[in-house]
Amino acid sequence: MKINVIGGGAIGLLAAAKLGRFHDVRLLTRTREQSNEITVKGLHLGDEVITVEALPAADWQDLGQSDVWIVCVKQYDLQAIWEKLKLHANAAVVFLQNGMNHTDFLQEEDFDYPIIVGSVEHGALRINSHTVEHTGEAAIRLADLSDHYAEVLVNQLNKPDFPILFEQNWHMMLGTKLIANAVINPLTAIYRVKNGELLEHPAFERIAKVLCKEAADALGLEGVQQWANVRRIINATKANLSSMHRDIQAGRQTEIESISGYVRDHAKQAVPYTDFVYYSILGLTKQQERTYL
Repeated sequence: MKINVIGGGAIGLLAAAKLGRFHDVRLLTRTREQSNEITVKGLHLGDEVITVEALPAADWQDLGQSDVWIVCVKQYDLQAIWEKLKLHANAAVVFLQNGMNHTDFLQEEDFDYPIIVGSVEHGALRINSHTVEHTGEAAIRLADLSDHYAEVLVNQLNKPDFPILFEQNWHMMLGTKLIANAVINPLTAIYRVKNGELLEHPAFERIAKVLCKEAADALGLEGVQQWANVRRIINATKANLSSMHRDIQAGRQTEIESISGYVRDHAKQAVPYTDFVYYSILGLTKQQERTYL
């Protein structure tokens, strides 16, 4: 397949490297410097060096025909990318983002091509512009937001060492991940702890459980089941620093708007714990409320 991957962060590099072993992958990066580095040095994943075509995202006109687009940018960059992409897309578009804000605006438009949303369960860490570390092997799950193409795509892309799986219910798939992110990301960033510490201290666990209930209620998902899933993820990633924790440490913008912000927007009752972590992260990063979307 001819695959265009948009985004040179950890997930974009991982997806481009893994899919580039079997498909014709073109990776669109934010800067020309990064695309030049990848063109010269290849994508480094462990001991592997994978050759992919790389070019800056501004060079849309050089892409030609493709079979699928995979969008791996952060939520806060997605709106601007989408305004350009929807003018050039000529095939299915897959969105691999944390949070669910994109599902709101994507459902407001009609498209002539399939729109697919995904949930990335892999752990990945970008080391430099052309190197990514695969820190946790899991799966990517895809579900249809429009049309019926995700299962066909899964059959074409799935590999035993890079599973890509089909899900029937996009809301359940994304909602389950969002709830975990709404608990783990802000709490570990605020308290500056590794994931596992949220269950090691009774006070942290109590707050985590209430956050989970608020998010599950807002999304219309079953709370006991979601708390069991959050605990499973915390235990499986107990030695990890969450992405929001790393963003706070590095002074970067976070995805709090698309995670806790989404819970706040869709809640039908007060969510005081979610409000607290939402405004705490905005304060720690000096982000402004509603900076995008």
